[in-house]
Order: sequence, then C-alpha cells, then structure tokens
Amino acid sequence: MACDLTAGRLLDCKDAVGGIRSVLFLEVADYTPTYTGNILTQVAAATAYRYELPKGTGSLSEAITVSTENGTIFYEDTLTVKLHKLSAADRDEIKLLAQNRLVCFVLDNNNNQWAIGEVNGADLTAGTAGTGVSYGDSYGYELTFMSQEAEPMRNCGTYTTNPFDNITNLTISPAY
Repeated sequence: MACDLTAGRLLDCKDAVGGIRSVLFLEVADYTPTYTGNILTQVAAATAYRYELPKGTGSLSEAITVSTENGTIFYEDTLTVKLHKLSAADRDEIKLLAQNRLVCFVLDNNNNQWAIGEVNGADLTAGTAGTGVSYGDSYGYELTFMSQEAEPMRNCGTYTTNPFDNITNLTISPAY
C-alpha cells in the first residue's frame, strides 16, 4: 500500500507556547521554492514584506478535510492577524494584500517558521478596520487569510540567528 505509516509519536515535553510573532507576505506569482527533504531552503530571488504583530494578536490553524465518499483530502489554513492603529498607508497596502494571491510565511512563538498558500495562494478573505468605542477598545485592523492546498502547511525550519535567514534569496522588507 502506498500510504503505509512510517512513525509513531510519544508524549512530548510541555515546553511549547501559542501565538505568532510576525508574518511575511510574498506574491505567489513570485514564488519559486526549493526544498531539501521536505523543508523549504531557497526561493528564486524575491521580496517578502514583513508585518510584526503585537503580543497575543495572531494565530495560524490548519483544518484537515477528508471526504471518504470521494476519496479526497485537502488542508485549509487560516491565518488571523491584528494590526494596531489605522492609517492611510496601511489602508492602501491592505487593499493590495486583498487583491493578491499570497504565500504567507509565519514565525510562531516557538521560533518555528511555516508557509501557507504555496501552490494556490492564500487570500485575504475577511477583515475589519475599526476605531472602537471606549478608550481601551481596539483601534486598528483585523485580517483573516485562508488557503486551500493538497499538502499541509510547510515547515520552513527553526531559526537560530534571524528569522527566515535559512531561506536563501529571500529578501525581507523591512529586514530583521
């Protein structure tokens, strides 16, 4: 059988934390990846645009959808980010994010790097811009990106010096 299992999994240490720290956006049309094993190690020369997130304001999740009737499986990734403050420049850039198909590189709080939207692209599917009512309310943007792929989200490794510096030819703007 082509789908033979290859490994088990024991109970792991309790040393992980939730949340994400930053997201890089790259137009899927500019994305030509190279993998070593199953890990992304290089892209054709391209620029990814970095968005830093305030603590506790971003998440990445993956839903596995299986149809036993049709013999199909796909993975739906959902990335949610919150950006403080409203501005004309952010408004214009968010409009461009909404018009593109994106590869989203996510840096989580465990120093793991992930990529979603590698083939079909991730789309900005929902968003709000709001001023809030009270002084303590949110004043900014909340954006949701979704992708549907035949493969699960890609691990891009764990960084030790600078995030995503293990992916050659990827220019990050602004740099880490």
